[in-house]
Amino acid sequence: MIKNFEYFLMIVEEGSLSKAAEKLYVSQPALSKYLKRLEDETGIELFNHSRSPLSLTYAGEQYLKYISEVDRLDKQMIKELSELKTNKRGRLKIGLALWRSSCILPEILPIFNTRYPDIELTLMEGNSEYLVSNLLKNRMDVCIMNPIATLDYSNLDYEIIMEEKIYLAANRNHHLVSRYSHDTVSNPPYFDVRLIENERLFLTKPGQNLTRILSSMFSKNRMSPAKVLETANLTTAINLVSAGLGFTFIPEAGTKSDLLPPNIMLFTIDQPALTWPLAVFFKKGAYITPTCQNFINTLKEVYAIPSSR
Repeated sequence: MIKNFEYFLMIVEEGSLSKAAEKLYVSQPALSKYLKRLEDETGIELFNHSRSPLSLTYAGEQYLKYISEVDRLDKQMIKELSELKTNKRGRLKIGLALWRSSCILPEILPIFNTRYPDIELTLMEGNSEYLVSNLLKNRMDVCIMNPIATLDYSNLDYEIIMEEKIYLAANRNHHLVSRYSHDTVSNPPYFDVRLIENERLFLTKPGQNLTRILSSMFSKNRMSPAKVLETANLTTAINLVSAGLGFTFIPEAGTKSDLLPPNIMLFTIDQPALTWPLAVFFKKGAYITPTCQNFINTLKEVYAIPSSR
């Protein structure tokens, strides 16, 4: 079908082939030939040719509605493609562990959304196996998690965002920690983790990365915790500690958030201090879009600062 909508719209606007041809910088015979071909192709007259100025038939009115919408969509498409080229628009699918969402996103998204307000974000949450599986199936662009030596990442690449300490979290009223300064959140002191072997511990479930590294730490310190309550969501564990019911362990990124209850005290554990890397993962060989790279850069800006703790 003839798609030179500008010609048709100008004829409608001017009501005259001669005036429209003048505005379009084409000859009148060429414009007349265009209109005849268009009406032959549609199989119906679009203008009342016996009237002056030219007026639309009912079919012409319907055709005008159609091409006006097509013209609007065409201009919108060009605008959006231009914005994609300049990184003003796009779509990003991010994978995170459940607890990571609650502590990282409040830190990152206000900055990212201010800079890139028209980026459409989709969040996918689950444990490390879920995240890796969906990343490999191209269901997400990146995921944020901790690389663990026991998992196979041969089909993935990743960028380290920060080296993250893992802290012991305690209620400030617990008798084992009551002698410490209340300012342990800003400057966590060392605590001998073996002292809580017989205390109630709230730990993440088997298969979660934090569980793996803590199990290794317990083994190193020849610990066999006697009272363990497992939860898939670290926020639950933190709230139980806040209620004075036991201890848990919190990665450092979570201590930057306002979600940490005020009666929580933090302590470094193990010697040297227990740490693990926090990283952004993507499928090996995958194209990193400008939108994705902007998100990674924002993460690095917020978290890739040497810890002062």
